[in-house]
Amino acid sequence: MAAVEFPMHKKAKTALNITGGLLIILCVTVPFALWVFYRVSKAKVTVTPEGLEAAGLTTDTVRFDDVARFGILRIPMVARGIGGVLANMKLDNMGEGVNFVFRLKNGKDVKFVVNQYERHQELIELVTKSLPVPREDIKMGLLSWKWPEKA
Repeated sequence: MAAVEFPMHKKAKTALNITGGLLIILCVTVPFALWVFYRVSKAKVTVTPEGLEAAGLTTDTVRFDDVARFGILRIPMVARGIGGVLANMKLDNMGEGVNFVFRLKNGKDVKFVVNQYERHQELIELVTKSLPVPREDIKMGLLSWKWPEKA
């Protein structure tokens, strides 16, 4: 399998660029706003046979052979006002954040929002097929996500 790229979708880019624009209003945050604009222009998920790299505001890298557990975490969006509108745009107007959560063999968890990228359903299926572990549905706990009990 060759590398497959999933760029950030237009609504997510627009929402983050509006956020960057709002940051420019405050003179102190101009450097951070410029950093947001730059990161949004480079945002994408690249899937290779060995793993994936998700570049958004941060960059997360996962090697498939280093994954102990893999799950999908759905977090409902409860924000209102302009923040809620921007967040919902970023989430492809789905009203929830669909997240990949990887538990690595060293015990570290890696998480990122999937539905801010184009063709996120195809991305979910591609990663699910590429991993040697089954996909799990993860629930939100009080302060963080909770992995299901293993059988």
